[in-house]
Amino acid sequence: MIEGTMAQQESPARPGLIRRTRALLLAAFRAHPGPMIAALAGSVLYGAGMVAWSVALGELVNTVVIPRFGDGHVITGAALAMVLAVLAIGVVQGGAGLVQRWASTAVRARFDAGLREAVVERYDALPMAYHQAHPTGEKLARVTTDPEAAAMLPARMPYVFGMLLLFVVTAGWSLVVDPVLALIGGAMIPALLLVNSFYQKQVQAPAEQVQERLGRVTAVAHESFDGAFLVKTLGLEHAERDRFAAESGRLRDAKITLAVRETMLDSLVDLIPMATSLIIVVAGALRVNSGAITVGTLVSFVNLFALLVVPLRTIGNILGHVPRTLAGYARVETVLAESPPPPVTDPQPLPDGPLDLSVRDLTFAYPDGRPVLSEVSFDVPAGATVAITGSTGSGKTTLFLALAGLLPPSGGSVRLGGADLYRIAAADRAAACAAVFQEPFIFAGTMAENVLLDSPGSERLTDALRLAAATALVDGRPEGLDTRVGERGVKLSGGERQRLALARALVRRPRLLLLDDATSAVDATTRQEIMAGLAAELPSTTTIVVTSSPATLALADTVVYLDRGRVAGVGPHADLLRIDAYDRLTRAYERERVVA
Repeated sequence: MIEGTMAQQESPARPGLIRRTRALLLAAFRAHPGPMIAALAGSVLYGAGMVAWSVALGELVNTVVIPRFGDGHVITGAALAMVLAVLAIGVVQGGAGLVQRWASTAVRARFDAGLREAVVERYDALPMAYHQAHPTGEKLARVTTDPEAAAMLPARMPYVFGMLLLFVVTAGWSLVVDPVLALIGGAMIPALLLVNSFYQKQVQAPAEQVQERLGRVTAVAHESFDGAFLVKTLGLEHAERDRFAAESGRLRDAKITLAVRETMLDSLVDLIPMATSLIIVVAGALRVNSGAITVGTLVSFVNLFALLVVPLRTIGNILGHVPRTLAGYARVETVLAESPPPPVTDPQPLPDGPLDLSVRDLTFAYPDGRPVLSEVSFDVPAGATVAITGSTGSGKTTLFLALAGLLPPSGGSVRLGGADLYRIAAADRAAACAAVFQEPFIFAGTMAENVLLDSPGSERLTDALRLAAATALVDGRPEGLDTRVGERGVKLSGGERQRLALARALVRRPRLLLLDDATSAVDATTRQEIMAGLAAELPSTTTIVVTSSPATLALADTVVYLDRGRVAGVGPHADLLRIDAYDRLTRAYERERVVA
């Protein structure tokens, strides 16, 4: 958008458009050279067939039709040869058209799929900070509608190139046969280019608005669907409909503006060739009367320029969609231009056996400069359980994400088993660590699929379900582990989703287990059973628990108490009760639990 605005200010908006179009076409050609070449060859052959068919038709009129009406004499062999030639040209032209259509469809489908895969791959590689800063609906639009729009131009541009070559051949043939009619027919080319140049300037902004507002509509729809429970609970259906209607209305207005301008272009593109054909008929009749050309030549001219009306209209339609295509591709490029974190060079290996955790002077601040963590330091011996607690906004979740390797700190270090956590190879870290969040994500598959995912630990499935107190959850359903849980686990309660997610982590037998209020939706008795079972049966697993539950805090070997992003106390739960703020925090939780 900025590039387009600057180009318009400097006047060479056209070079900017051409440069971006060339970049898009080169990207498509590099990705799929075979179909692109096939589409171009088919289009060129189709265009050549149009010229050959028109010339053959003119010769047919000169050698068969005119003699028949002149002296009544027809050369049968010549007539048969001309008819066969016209038929042969038609067959070749039809075959070339089929090749061009097949190859263009292949280019569009493959380039679209390639862009989608590239965007998803880049999303997977980008850090959590990027995903936190961009709404899901906007990201979905850049995976769906934007690649689809970007793939339109590469699929149809070979047709444009083929027709441009047709114009060149037609111009050469016309100049040789009759320069006067050639100049009349050729005049429509600069007229069409002038109309298209004006149109591109008028349509660029509406096309970009359509793509942008389409992303907003997707974002609002995603939020409404994702928050269906909240919307229905608070009776906000009408408000959500109004919000969606407002965004849809803006998208509608942008599409109408774009459609009106596209319709104007279509009308002009239709009018110019039709007017040209009419002028050619009148001028050609005068040329025939003067003896400058034959009737067959005039028939060839009229037929050829009549046939050009459809390609010209198609080219105008294709060029009319260039701004929208470039807008979609630009939005895809903004994602692909995002730099993923550099790969770990010389990764540090993790030692075998239990892992200790050491946090030193950990600091984190968001891009706006707002500090969240400041000089956080503590140690976790191998196999120990450490609880992290604090009031709302104290930095617990941020610290948890940093310890999980998802949020690189601004300063300080996190060492796991003596190795820098952010210098460990991603595969090694994933094999050693597992994290369970307060709001677990459940896939729309079976219970077994949600626990195992791609883990090879199916033999540990029973133990993982037992430790997560999820055995009864599975046994209580007729289909057992094959029970489908619905999108985001909609068929499960909050506590059931948490236990299934905990089993997912435990089936991997992690050496570092991170739990972010991962049992908050589970009743107190079951929570204590889970924590006690983890301590008893996984003695070598180092466990970090973010919690406000006094019972869970009491089970931890050490508690790290955070206050406004700083460590306000480290030690056993009983010792920290001497801190007034910590004591008030735990008592408030107990009172809340009793009231609940």
